[in-house]
Amino acid sequence: MEILEKQTIWQVRNSYLGVYVHFPYCLKKCDYCDFYSEGIGAAPANDEKSLFKSYQKEITDRILHFPEIKKRTIDTVFFGGGTPSKASPEHWKKLLDFLRSEFSFSDKPEISIEVNPEDLSSELLSEYHSIGINRVNVGVQTLEKKGLEFLGRHYDEDRYHSLVEILSHSPIQRVGIDLMYGIPGVSKESFFSDLSLFLKVGLPHLSLYSLTLEKGTQYSRDVSNQKKQEPEENLQSEILTQLPNLLKENGYLWYEVSNYAKPGFESLHNLKYWTYEPYLGIGPGAHGMIDGHRYGNPRNAGLYQKKETSAKYEKIDPSTELSLTLFRLFSPFRYLDFIETYLDTKSKSKYLKTIEGWEKKGLCTLENEIFQWNPQALLLLDDLILEISL
Repeated sequence: MEILEKQTIWQVRNSYLGVYVHFPYCLKKCDYCDFYSEGIGAAPANDEKSLFKSYQKEITDRILHFPEIKKRTIDTVFFGGGTPSKASPEHWKKLLDFLRSEFSFSDKPEISIEVNPEDLSSELLSEYHSIGINRVNVGVQTLEKKGLEFLGRHYDEDRYHSLVEILSHSPIQRVGIDLMYGIPGVSKESFFSDLSLFLKVGLPHLSLYSLTLEKGTQYSRDVSNQKKQEPEENLQSEILTQLPNLLKENGYLWYEVSNYAKPGFESLHNLKYWTYEPYLGIGPGAHGMIDGHRYGNPRNAGLYQKKETSAKYEKIDPSTELSLTLFRLFSPFRYLDFIETYLDTKSKSKYLKTIEGWEKKGLCTLENEIFQWNPQALLLLDDLILEISL
C-alpha cells in the first residue's frame, strides 16, 4: 500500500496472512444477526477452555493442510463473534502466544477485538491493551432504547450512557463503533444525533450500516409473520447518500461502502477480505481463504470441538471473488495490479472493457493505473458489481 495526500492506495500484497477467530457466544442472540452465535446469558461459557484448545488444534491442522502458510507473516488478527468480549482476556492472550509460537508476526500487527457495550469498561480496555490488543470495535448499533428493543439486543442503560466517556479515554488508540440506520421506528434525526455524539469524540473509525433482512434470522421470521416491519429502504438510501459528505467534512476517509476512518485508521484486517488477501478462519462458523481455496467450519460449537478439522477445500474463481470484494472499496486501488496478478486472459479483457465503460459513464476515474469510484456509483453499486461478475 502507499499513501498519497493522506489517502491510502491499495495494491496486491502476497506475503501476509490474516487470522480471524470466531467466538460464538453472546449474552443474547440479536434478532437480525445471521452470524453463527448462541445466547447463553451473563455467565461464562461452560466450554470456553475446551473451545480455545480446539482453536489451537484447528490452527495446527490448517498448517498441516497448507504448510506454505508458515512462510507468510501475520499482520492482522481479528477476534470476532458472537461476542468475543465475553471470553476471558487470559484465553485471548494464550491464543496470541500460541499464534506467535507458530508464525512470524509483522513489526506492528493489527490485533482487533469486537466488544459489546454490556462488557465495555475502562478496566477491560486496559487489560486488552496489556495483552497486545491494539484495536477495539464496539457494536453500538443505536443509542435509542426502542431501536435496541426492535433489534432484540440486550440493553444496559448505564453501560450505553457511559460509552462515550469510556471510549474517549481508551488506552487503545484504534477505536471504532458500529451504528445502524433504517431501523423501523428510529428516525433519521435520531441516527444523526447518535452519529454526532461519536463525531464530537473524534473516534478514528466508524462503521455505518443499514439494517438488512437476512434469511433464517428471527427478524426475517417476524417480518414474514407480520410481527415486525421491514427495514425502511427509502430512509436508508437517503442517509447512505448523505454520509460521505458529512464524514468528509469531519476528516474521515470513505474507504469502503459502509466504513469511514481517519487517515491511517482503516481496519486492515477487513481490508484483507476486500483485497483478496489470504486469511485463516478459526472457530465454529468461521470461513477462511488460503492459496486460492475457501473453507467453512460447522455452525455448531459442540460439533466443532468434537469433529476432526475438515480437509474439504473449494477452489475459488478469482474473477468472481474480485468483483464481489474489490469493487466495494471507495478508496483508490491499483486495479491493473489486481487484474494482472489474479485473472486469466479472458477475464482480464472482460474486466478492462467493463471498467472503461464505467469511466465513460462518469461512474469512476482511472488515472495512473488507479481506479476510484465516483460518489454517484454508490446507489448503483450492486448492479455494477453484478455487471462485472457475470
